[in-house]
Formats: sequence, structure tokens, C-alpha cells
Amino acid sequence: MKMFSKISVLAGLILASTAVTAEVNDRLSKNLNIMQDILQSSLGGEEHNSIGRIKHSYLMGQGVAFRVDSNSGWLRHFVMPPIPPVAPIAPVAPGAAAAVAHHAANAVSISENGHSFSFSFDEEAIEEMAEAAEALAEQQQDQSEKLRDLREERRDIERDLRDYEREKRDIEFSSKVSKLTAEQQKELKEINLKSDQLKSKLAQLQKNLTGQEQEYNKKRAEQQKLAAQRQTELVAKVGQVFSSTLCDYGASLRDLKEQEFVSFQLSLSGRNNAKDHYWVVKKADINQCVTGKIDAPALLKKASYYQY
Repeated sequence: MKMFSKISVLAGLILASTAVTAEVNDRLSKNLNIMQDILQSSLGGEEHNSIGRIKHSYLMGQGVAFRVDSNSGWLRHFVMPPIPPVAPIAPVAPGAAAAVAHHAANAVSISENGHSFSFSFDEEAIEEMAEAAEALAEQQQDQSEKLRDLREERRDIERDLRDYEREKRDIEFSSKVSKLTAEQQKELKEINLKSDQLKSKLAQLQKNLTGQEQEYNKKRAEQQKLAAQRQTELVAKVGQVFSSTLCDYGASLRDLKEQEFVSFQLSLSGRNNAKDHYWVVKKADINQCVTGKIDAPALLKKASYYQY
């Protein structure tokens, strides 16, 4: 009987421990979802025009990892709106559930457990950059189609020239066997005339094609250089926004343990073998920034940054 009683007590302790763990995980899950929404809005807004959808995963004892995949138009028109310092507004009732409310197309308000804050992102600027990128893509497409048409025209002329050369050789071969008739002489003269006209047309077309190809390659090289520059600026801006967000809103990660980490992965996969970029920040350092002991630039310097 005593043994049964001991087993019952032990089972009760295990169940209680499991219940507490589930409760902690539930609170932490809310913390991480809130931070994901903040990062999403800080880096591009709800429509994800400048970045892809941010996702996160949590590894017990290690921390949380946020990840975003760049979409097809990101590097051409990225916009990283600044996060303005906003004082907390009137607190809600204690114990209120976490919530994210979108009061306008470009404003986000987040509240949890009696604390609220809000910020805005420049959605109009993102749309303008997206439209400019689409216009540039259309211009590139038009130029590419023109070059393709010119190359097809060149192939047609070269094919016609080969046909005339073959007819010319046939007539010249006949002249070695017997004297050419007046009709054959007339035909040979017409072939030579048309052949010369096509050669002149081909030379002019080749000159035009070469010029347009050089201009196209020049613009493409400039665009690639600009894209590389923007990517460098983008990576720097993402790091700045990430550290600023953690400083301003890191308190929402209250259930993340101090010895754990917060990481952010910027994935540029599929872009000319570009490597992904990683930032890893200690939760203890985030707490220092939240309490004002260090600022966002200092937090960024403390972060581990690498590419892989």
C-alpha cells in the first residue's frame, strides 16, 4: 500500500512537471510569434513586397532562429524602413493575450501582457521600388527580344546566301562542261546581284547587332554591379534593423532563457551562388540593450556574423 502511494505521488510530480513545461513552451511560442511579426513588418510589411515570409524555429537549450528567403524581386527594389522610437502607449488589462492589430495599411500595433507598442513601415516606397523594378525588367525583356529578332534575321540572310552560293556553283560547274546559255548567264548575273545585296544587308545588320549587343552587355554589367552594391547595402541594413528591433522590442522575448541565442538567416540562395548571411546574438546581450546598458550598434558588434 505504501509502495502504491509512493508511485502515485511520483506520477503526480511527473504530470505536474509536464504541465509546467507545456505552459512555459506556450508562453515562449507567443513570444517568438510576436517577434516574428515585428521583424516581418520591420523588414518589409505584411504584403512581403521587399522580402519573403519570415519563419522561425526553436531548439531547446539553444534558442530561436529566424529565417527569410529572398524572393525574385528583392535585391532590385529592397527598402528597409527605419524603426522610429515609440514610447509605450497606455497598458491594457493585466494578463491580456498577445495580439497584433493592423490599424492602417502602413501601421502595426502589438500588445502583450499589459504592454503595447506600435510602428510604421513605408509601404508606398516599397511599391514604387517594385514598380520601377518591373519597368526595368520589361525594358530588359524588350531589348532581349530585339536582339533575338536580329539574330534570327541574320540566320535567314546567311541561309539565303548559302542557297545563292550553291546555285552559283551549279551554274559555274555547267560552264566547264558546255557554254552557258543566255538564260543561264542572265540567271548567274541575277544571283550575283542578289548575293551582293544580301552581303551588304548582312554587314549592316551585323554592325547594328554588334552595337546593340555591346550596349546590352554594358547595361547588364552596370546592373550586376548595382545589384552587388545593393546586396551589400541590403545585408548591412538587415543587420542594423535586426539589432535595432531586438533592442527596441527584445523585452517581448522574456521567456527565452538568458543563456540562449537569437539568430537571423538571410537566404540569398539561387542568386549567382550567393551565400546566406547569419547573425547570432546572445539573449544576455539583448537584455543589456533593452535596459539601455548598450545601444543597437554595440549589440550588432557583439553579434556573431558569418556567411555560409
